Amino acid sequence: MTTVIQDVQFALRQLRKAPGFTATVLLTLALGIGANAAIFTLVNAVLLQDLPVVDTKTLVRLGNENDCCVNAGTSDSGNYSLFSTETYEQLKKNIPEFEELAAMQAGFGWRPVTIRRGGSTGDARSVMAEFVSGNYFRTFGLQPRLGRLFRDADDAKGAEMTAVMSYQTWQREYGGDASVVGSTFWVNTKPVTIVGIAPAGFYGDRLSSNPPEFYLTIESMPVLASAPYVDDPRVSWLYMIGRVKPGLAIAPLQEKVSNIVRETLASTRDYADENGKKILPRIHVVLTPGGAGIRQMQEQYASKLRLLTWIAGVVLLIACANVANLLLVRGMARRTELCVRAALGAMRGRIVRQLLTESLVLALLGGAVGLAVAFAGAQALIGMAFPGEQHGPINASPSLAVIGFAVGLSLVTGILFGCAPAWIAARTQPVDALRGGSRAKGSGASRLQRSLVIVQAALSFVLLVGAGLFAQSLSKLQKADLKLDAQNRYIVHINPQAAGYTQTQLPALYRAMEQQFHALPV
Repeated sequence: MTTVIQDVQFALRQLRKAPGFTATVLLTLALGIGANAAIFTLVNAVLLQDLPVVDTKTLVRLGNENDCCVNAGTSDSGNYSLFSTETYEQLKKNIPEFEELAAMQAGFGWRPVTIRRGGSTGDARSVMAEFVSGNYFRTFGLQPRLGRLFRDADDAKGAEMTAVMSYQTWQREYGGDASVVGSTFWVNTKPVTIVGIAPAGFYGDRLSSNPPEFYLTIESMPVLASAPYVDDPRVSWLYMIGRVKPGLAIAPLQEKVSNIVRETLASTRDYADENGKKILPRIHVVLTPGGAGIRQMQEQYASKLRLLTWIAGVVLLIACANVANLLLVRGMARRTELCVRAALGAMRGRIVRQLLTESLVLALLGGAVGLAVAFAGAQALIGMAFPGEQHGPINASPSLAVIGFAVGLSLVTGILFGCAPAWIAARTQPVDALRGGSRAKGSGASRLQRSLVIVQAALSFVLLVGAGLFAQSLSKLQKADLKLDAQNRYIVHINPQAAGYTQTQLPALYRAMEQQFHALPV
């Protein structure tokens, strides 16, 4: 350990003596390692994280597809991942292998609600809310931050309408005011009582750039959202996640779930005709790990993040080749020093270790600077991927996993670009010290330098070609003629249910709006 400390101290002194070289190498490494750490920050947040709930290994999702959001009729493939309320009730009642089986609205992102606190003079806000079953929070093993979470009685027909507020909304909009619990909020013009605050860090059952701010019960949806399909056995609109008992075999459970789904659908009108009877035997449900929740965003961004990872890896290889060249040049400039050390009895292995120590110190310092680059880069990527979203679950701050990744990558990088230059620089003979280093061999270094230049050029050419093709495609998309005149034309999104309109009132509302638009002066 004493020798290692001495090597590090000597390496730091050598780097201080060459500030230009040190700054160039640190900047090069910071960009290479920082780019990779920034991509890994997103990969870790989007693809590798489980839900912050209890015992994610026993959670199972019913289905392996992200069908959305309200479907009716038969499914030709027979693969079901979206279910009706009736199917959920039958599965919950007839499969004791599930300790808990929770249901949640598949398409909450397409149906915002308006929220206003009772007694408040402020305007109502349009927010995301998710309708869930009464055992939703219990299935995930969560405890309230304040108040209580849903119970089965909250999701019964005729029960008082209740809601749970997310911790993030409670802090951001209401400053952590404890009086929020128990107060009345007007949701789509209907009174709802806030019974509790969800735990901090819980953003729902799926990764979303705009997670739910409020959780409401399924049985309150017909009243609050004027959704007629909630009790229709022909309409599928729910995802399901269950917690299985320990040690349970998944294959028999999957077959049992599929049988009950087939039996439930067989009683509906869609599967009563000849075509439906042919499809019915093919109906099945695939059980998949549910620890990461509904993997919608993961599937949406997985291929893009993999592409970015490959690009960042190529950038790092270019940086390593560049730094290796710099180290070769520095090694040749220090050949006299190394010859003298060899003449004084320094073993070749000792010289290689010292030079590798300098490379590792450079790499670790570059990794430290790279973390700052990673933080800024991850923030920029999140801003481009999710414009306008300020309160999503994806955090650009480097976590322990990201810091560990950066440190490990720095060590690998230090060894990668340091081995060959250290070995070549250490191939010194004591006699070279007497000759003043004038006849030192440099053919090995020259060949390696040429090879590194070729690698840099090749990798840079690949990146430039890829960037050029991407820019060309983007330019064509921007100039594409869609045969539409967009001048003075606008798209207006309206949500009549959020204003308290029922389904039967909508035709008259739409006619009145159309007439008033036509009456506007041109």
